[in-house]
Amino acid sequence: MTFEIKPAVRIFQPVLISFWGGSSSGKTYSALLLARGLVGPHGKIGVIDTENRRALFYAGKVGGQWDHLDFQPPFTPERYVEAFKTFENAGGYNCVIIDSASHVWEGEGGILDQADKSTTIGLSKWAKPKMALKRMINTLLRSGCHVIFCLRAKMGVAQDGRGRDAKIYSSGLEPIMEKNLIFEMTVSILFGPDHKPLFQSAGERYFVNPIIPAIKAPEEILKAIRPGEYITEATGKAIADWLNSASRDVPGEARRVAGRGYAAFKGWWPTLTPEEKASLQDIVPELREIATKADEAAMAEDEDPLVDAGGYHDDAPTADDGQNDALSNGFESVLAHEPELPPAFQPQATAQPPAAQTTIPLATTATPVRLPPAQATAQPPATQTAQSAQRAATQRSASAASAVTSPPRRASAASAKPTAQTADPSAPNLF
Repeated sequence: MTFEIKPAVRIFQPVLISFWGGSSSGKTYSALLLARGLVGPHGKIGVIDTENRRALFYAGKVGGQWDHLDFQPPFTPERYVEAFKTFENAGGYNCVIIDSASHVWEGEGGILDQADKSTTIGLSKWAKPKMALKRMINTLLRSGCHVIFCLRAKMGVAQDGRGRDAKIYSSGLEPIMEKNLIFEMTVSILFGPDHKPLFQSAGERYFVNPIIPAIKAPEEILKAIRPGEYITEATGKAIADWLNSASRDVPGEARRVAGRGYAAFKGWWPTLTPEEKASLQDIVPELREIATKADEAAMAEDEDPLVDAGGYHDDAPTADDGQNDALSNGFESVLAHEPELPPAFQPQATAQPPAAQTTIPLATTATPVRLPPAQATAQPPATQTAQSAQRAATQRSASAASAVTSPPRRASAASAKPTAQTADPSAPNLF
């Protein structure tokens, strides 16, 4: 791969925003308001709700029309990725709100829970959970849409010294999440008990961890976040205006999204204007190659025995409101000659599998994702006559004498491939 030096030009980039604060500090309400201003009156907003559907309290009241996804435990990084990809693959979403992202850190099945249950001794027990978290964060960082993280906050503790001389002290208010996530954000805002951004220094009433900024944003965006004022749709619009004032590198953006695979690219395509779609015609072969390699790499990772059993499936149905014109025949023709797609997501086996299936539905437009329930094990009858027991034993002995082990049957490639969509005769066949 060759490197290319170009003049530095500010280009349009989706923003990553974190709202953090204590309970009832206004994070969800403010996120919905800001998201609506960010994407405009007709933009599509999705909410991943880990708070037992509490976001639905604001349905029809805040943020206009938006779609909801109920996310129940376990809160593993892999399931966060799957939930996010449900919106991404559905297509056309301009902003996704994750409320709350703190569950992946200290919720049931989260990083702390995994490390606590690990049989590995010492710091090594953190290696596998943190690598899974890093993959999740990287997936969200490369998203083609705006992402808003809602994070809970708590008073941190730290230790000075060791043994009998050790002293435990408060390190200040900090978000419940891996400590470096805040520094990945374009905008980060701490909310106070009055539901407003908390412009407080470390020495004032609300003691904030001095290494974590209470308010973080580029100078132009910071002008829209004022002390003593609520976050509103106007705040989101001000951020959108600044972002849209930059030139948009559509080919570069297309290459980046194609690097996430065919499903992500197809979900991103409806967000483009007809002119932007037409501008990509000359690099179609390159985009096809990038997406194909990304899908192959994802399949190889799923087959890697060192990778966790959990994962996600990229063949979720796409709802693009008829805007996905140039992709009607899409990469399906390319994928028809590829190896089998990775198996559908299976939750990690536990000693006591859940009795009923778990559903991750989108409340409005997107198709629900159903995690398959664990297969029930047949129970033997409570009683059995001596005669039937003897006959069964005789049959088992005869079968064992002539048994031949057969390899497991492999699922056909045709059943694993995504269903081809009907081509639009009026659309150019870019792919």
